[in-house]
Amino acid sequence: MDRRTYLATAVGLGSGSLTGCSSYLEGENETATNDSLRDTPTADSSGTETPIPPNRLSAGSHTVTLTNPRVRASIRDAGVHVDVFAERGSQFLVLDVETDVTRVKQLPARVVADGEPITDRLSLVGRPDTKTTGAIGFPLPVSEYEGVAVVLEADGESARWRVPDAVVELLAHAPEFVVGDIEAPSSVRSGESFTASFTVTNDGSRDARFLAEFGHTLLSDTGEVEVAVPVGERRTHTSTIEPYYETNLGEIPMILDWGIDTHRTTVAVERETSTADLPPLSDALHIESSHPIEGTMVNLGVGGMARNTSAALLTNCIIVASGDVGDRRYSGITRRDRLGPDQIWEWEVAFGDEADAQRAPVRNIEIEARAESPS
Repeated sequence: MDRRTYLATAVGLGSGSLTGCSSYLEGENETATNDSLRDTPTADSSGTETPIPPNRLSAGSHTVTLTNPRVRASIRDAGVHVDVFAERGSQFLVLDVETDVTRVKQLPARVVADGEPITDRLSLVGRPDTKTTGAIGFPLPVSEYEGVAVVLEADGESARWRVPDAVVELLAHAPEFVVGDIEAPSSVRSGESFTASFTVTNDGSRDARFLAEFGHTLLSDTGEVEVAVPVGERRTHTSTIEPYYETNLGEIPMILDWGIDTHRTTVAVERETSTADLPPLSDALHIESSHPIEGTMVNLGVGGMARNTSAALLTNCIIVASGDVGDRRYSGITRRDRLGPDQIWEWEVAFGDEADAQRAPVRNIEIEARAESPS
């Protein structure tokens, strides 16, 4: 797309709000440790450090200090949570900001390039410590610009700051990431940790850092990872997935989301339902009723009522339940340490979010109850 055509379509679009959580500006306000991976100019041709001084803008009742301009292929966008945000054909001009009283997210600022308005879409980057201090990111088309400026407009007044040429030059060069599928075991034993990995190659024209959410999706927040990838090279990232996920899940959903596209896979959870390691059968633990359940969040399975029909205390009470959901067989275990004489146990066995995603009823239910009597 021609850049001027892009400009005509880019102005005035609202920014989106995504989900996920991260610490304030983690990885967003630092230059890379490898000089070849800098996305913030820090040295002149002689190698002498030339930090860009802070710039203070005032318009109407607003006063803003801008520091540390840099270019990022993607950002951590702060919505309800924090998520990876990227756009095809664009990069982000990112700046640290300190305002007087205005919230950073509500800053009346826009970007002008070569005398034309580019965008007034402003993303809050990371999670700020205060509402008046943080970082902002403006999406700009990948292109060669003669000049780029940040404009502050308020109360009929305006002030502008010209972005340094060394930063503007980076806007013409972008990485192009080719991302491989998630590599993870097909199954794990319940409660075990495991490793998952992916590879990414940079076929673009600038060394850059690949930012993505990577891990399981059992919580509302999937953590971010960042991988430095020089042009023409390939890197592999490996994460350890800890077993703090629900032990009654049938599968662990995994995601790799870099803002532009997403890879997904699942890891099956193997459960030990052999009676060899379970307490002996007890007629005293009686299943009085059972029925399929539909959880309000991610679970679907079987529930019901059980009763201790004896005059003795039962310990190590276990109910093993299984059923068909769609075209798959699921199973799970629920436990209770103690059950008094004639006491009722309202039990549930959940089969996991993959079963829930199928929105299918549970069929062919099988239930086994076991317990021990103290002796």
